[in-house]
Amino acid sequence: MKFYLLLFSICVASLNCQQKNDNAKKKFTGWTSHNVNGKVKEITIKSYKTDSLHNTKTLEGLYHNFQFTTNGDELEYNIYDKNNDLKFKSVPTYKNGKISGSIVNHIEEKISETWVIKKYLLGFYGGEIECYIDKKLVKKAVNTVNEKGHQKRLKLFSNGKLIFEKSFDYDKNENMTGSTENSYANDTVYSIKYSFIYNEFDKNKNWTKRTDVVNGKYLTTERVLDYY
Repeated sequence: MKFYLLLFSICVASLNCQQKNDNAKKKFTGWTSHNVNGKVKEITIKSYKTDSLHNTKTLEGLYHNFQFTTNGDELEYNIYDKNNDLKFKSVPTYKNGKISGSIVNHIEEKISETWVIKKYLLGFYGGEIECYIDKKLVKKAVNTVNEKGHQKRLKLFSNGKLIFEKSFDYDKNENMTGSTENSYANDTVYSIKYSFIYNEFDKNKNWTKRTDVVNGKYLTTERVLDYY
């Protein structure tokens, strides 16, 4: 599960393919990929199991941290466990001022993945992205996006075989309202359905708290945004 959470966010990061030095013409940035308003410096996202009877909450799984430049370019994406130990680190790579992919380090496994964008969408977003380990092609991701540049579908292939796919739905404000993911292994399909209800927003109209329903299980997700 944590692998596919990482994959999804890697592809979001790879979708952010704006020119770093073309601010006057810039339409898409790391901020637009995350659908945030204002000059966001950092985003931290944590999901919790809550116990209303005892007024307690317990961190569910890993948590996510994104960092941005003053122009909205994504600097890095990190995933931590409940002890704040770094588990994954993703840093975008650039070529001629344009994002060309990302380097992803799996800390515990001591594995480094190089993701390379092979095809762009809307002139900015990663449509086809290949993953290499020790210069060997191991996976390929294929994205589709809507006119706002937000991910509509992700497919992951290994050795030419579909092993994972995920679709996304959005409301009129481009906040994600739901998603469905399917994992394929040994002729078996494993499905997870998500729906999201937004509960609280900050002064910039960015959501800060939502209710997640994951295959019928309820979680509370909190998003902390720091601004420049």
